[in-house]
Amino acid sequence: MYCNACGKAIAEDERFCSHCGNVVGIPSTPKKLMRSQAEKKIAGVCAGLAQHFDLDVSLVRILYFFITLATGICPGIVTYLLAWIIVPEEPELKPVVAVQQATRVRDFARPIDTNEPGPAIS
Repeated sequence: MYCNACGKAIAEDERFCSHCGNVVGIPSTPKKLMRSQAEKKIAGVCAGLAQHFDLDVSLVRILYFFITLATGICPGIVTYLLAWIIVPEEPELKPVVAVQQATRVRDFARPIDTNEPGPAIS
């Protein structure tokens, strides 16, 4: 692969040219901080932080617990509630289900046959 700015050869997996410093290839999109739906316990704040920073969810929860105890319980709870309100929720992914549609209208608009035997009434 070659740098578009200076024309020097660079490795395929490089994001920056080592000669001129320009960004090479498609820049990656930054991660958005969102509350997790999959791994949430209360509101998904700790799980969302763990996904954003590529950390283990349990580690983030333990760190949050000890930081809350060290700073006083009230600031930790207020911080969590503010994050619950401010941080957007991860969109829910719904599977696409094909809906069967009637191919014939007469299947739905069939007249009722009164001569047809029905369940016996006792």
